Amino acid sequence: MISIQSVNHNEDSFNLHSKEGVSYQISVYVPDTAPPEQGFPVLYVLDGNAFFRTFRDAVRLQARRSAKTNVLPMIVVGIGDARREDFVSERRCYDFTPPSSSLKLPKKPNGEPWSETGGADTFLAFLEETLKPQILENYRIDTENEALFGHSLGGLFTLYSLYTKPSLFSAYIASSPSLWWNERAILAKEEEFRNNLHNETLHKKLFVSIGSEEKSHMVTDAQDLAKRFSAINSSSFSFSFVEAKGENHMSVVLAVLSQSLRFISLRT
Repeated sequence: MISIQSVNHNEDSFNLHSKEGVSYQISVYVPDTAPPEQGFPVLYVLDGNAFFRTFRDAVRLQARRSAKTNVLPMIVVGIGDARREDFVSERRCYDFTPPSSSLKLPKKPNGEPWSETGGADTFLAFLEETLKPQILENYRIDTENEALFGHSLGGLFTLYSLYTKPSLFSAYIASSPSLWWNERAILAKEEEFRNNLHNETLHKKLFVSIGSEEKSHMVTDAQDLAKRFSAINSSSFSFSFVEAKGENHMSVVLAVLSQSLRFISLRT
């Protein structure tokens, strides 16, 4: 049993433990409007401590006039570290990075050693087996219209989720994804995914963004990814790429927020 606390009339908060005993702070925004017959779309937001309120407010403002904004009313679920209030959490370095038998990383900018890495499969299992069932049990949701947002290492995880568990969500927002991680090992998973797209029966959507003022390797990696996915001609896959001029690694999230919400709101 979990104890759901109402923050206000349309926002809940609760702590949820993984099977490994890790506690996550879950924040849930529910639109004021009555749910459609099929239930509300859902947007799951990684690094909820940093980004939940941003996405909540954007959805709340724009979904009031969906006909003009093209943003649907949707439930927003923030997934944060229950131990911290700020963005920086060592846990994300573990949760958001793919496992590897051979890990090659540059030094951290601050010179400190990397914390434990490689827990992406464990975190994926938490989303699939623990969090999503709780959301389904307690809220009226459209299970065929669920999206995942992640930034930086969270963007890497978002792509890893799409490549390895494409059925888990219908849409993916990868903001400034850390494709450089472990000498770009994620590219092997990407190639497998692209080669198997013809077998995909459910439509998938991918939105990738990067700021033009980010480190050059980040920009080049994102541009190269965009070229590969833009070349795909598949009725089961939609792709959008935005390079936000003048934006940096942190400002890009706000700069393209509305575009990403419109993209996942598109009916396919």
